[in-house]
Amino acid sequence: MALNGTKKILNSRTQLIAIIVVSVIVVMGVAFFGYSKYMTTQVNKWNDKVYPNVYVQGVNLSGMTKEEATNELNEKFKDAIVNKKITVKVKDKDYSMDYSKLNAEYNIEDTVDKAFDFGKNKKLGEQYKLIKSKNKEDLELEFTHNPEYVKEFVNSIANEVNKKPQDAKLDVSSGFAITDEVAGYKLDSENLEKGILDSINGKIDENIVVDAVVNEDKPKVTAEALKKVNGKISSYSTSYGTSSEGRAFNVELATKAIDGTILMPGEVFSYNGVVGERSAERGYKNAGVIIGNKVENGIGGGICQVSSTLYQAILRSGLNSVERINHSLPVGYMTKGFDATVAWDSLDYKFKNTFDFPIYIEGVTYGRNVSFNIYGDASASNKTYEIYSEIVETLQPTTSTVDDSSIPEGQTVVEQNPSTGYRVKTYRKVYEGGNLVDTQLISTDTYQAVNGITKKGTKKAEVPTPTPEPAPAPAPTPEPTPTPEPVPEPSVPQGNGEQGKPAQ
Repeated sequence: MALNGTKKILNSRTQLIAIIVVSVIVVMGVAFFGYSKYMTTQVNKWNDKVYPNVYVQGVNLSGMTKEEATNELNEKFKDAIVNKKITVKVKDKDYSMDYSKLNAEYNIEDTVDKAFDFGKNKKLGEQYKLIKSKNKEDLELEFTHNPEYVKEFVNSIANEVNKKPQDAKLDVSSGFAITDEVAGYKLDSENLEKGILDSINGKIDENIVVDAVVNEDKPKVTAEALKKVNGKISSYSTSYGTSSEGRAFNVELATKAIDGTILMPGEVFSYNGVVGERSAERGYKNAGVIIGNKVENGIGGGICQVSSTLYQAILRSGLNSVERINHSLPVGYMTKGFDATVAWDSLDYKFKNTFDFPIYIEGVTYGRNVSFNIYGDASASNKTYEIYSEIVETLQPTTSTVDDSSIPEGQTVVEQNPSTGYRVKTYRKVYEGGNLVDTQLISTDTYQAVNGITKKGTKKAEVPTPTPEPAPAPAPTPEPTPTPEPVPEPSVPQGNGEQGKPAQ
């Protein structure tokens, strides 16, 4: 009996607990459903509005529709951006550029879309929290611009600020008078452009200020360095007395381009770099030039005499070539082994100043002679130099005969005259205090032999075909002579015959 009673009590308690649990679940479910419905209602109120505390560049768009937000931002920003300025400070001067030059504008439509969509892709509970939150969300206003004008703006500043340095000058004709150098200035354009581009933004409440850097552009040649130039250390001259007017003009034009060149220690002189392209546009004339193994007419003929004369002056100063090549054929104005050929697109004459002082190159044309004088520190050395060359091999040409069917048989035409070639070694004797201290091999050059070509005619003479004589024309047939009619004899009457005598 007691056991059964206990079981009944336990069953009753279990049922009660179950009822309570179910009731709690039902109540919680009803409460959750109600709260969820409440949150949904609250969130839905903002479906067509910007959530609370959403700003765009400091402007509160809370509760606004897209249209209202667009109007608000247009009113605040649309026209304001074009009046914003960028100021570049260069020393004590300011340079300004309006944003209008950048085609600057706000992308208000896209920014409004971002503000409107903010938080609306989250779960219901998170959306509700955003609506009730006091936290401020400030979005950046979308901003577009064209940066191309910045480069133009920087270039305009550079054109005004930049100042080329002026090298010190030397006048050897006035006792080595020196004109002082003048420093230049150069805007750091690359970093200025980068600084401006990095600073551009869409904030209308602050203008942009960028400090530019201007560097000193030091001259290459200073007066202090030129003080070491005190005398002539070498010279060399050649004649162009037999040259055509065009060739003489070219010699003088190229010499003028080199005259006054100052080469600092360690620098390399380039003939093509200093003289420049030999073109008709730059004033050069037609004259004879060596092309291969022939002399032909071309622009700039004669300028190799200038490079060769300079080459000899440089050798006699004690300096050496960096780049030099002889002509393919011997030239009449220079000893074999003494020449230096140049061509704008392929061959250059270069030498390096290995002295510890500058050299000054003076080029002079007078009386159809071209001279180069090299000036430097004449007291730095008591060395003198002698240049000579020797032919170490003679290259004999051959002459070939070729048949030519366009030339009459028995005749010959010389197409190319033969000329002798040479192998030449050039030396420099070095004297110190008048004593020979060294002999240096400067170059080994080859001037090619030119083989002769004679054309032999093979064209047969044409035998003329005799022209037949025309047959004589037949004689005309004479017209027949008409036969005269016979005259009847008179009849003789019969009788004594007296009346019948012939008429007299």
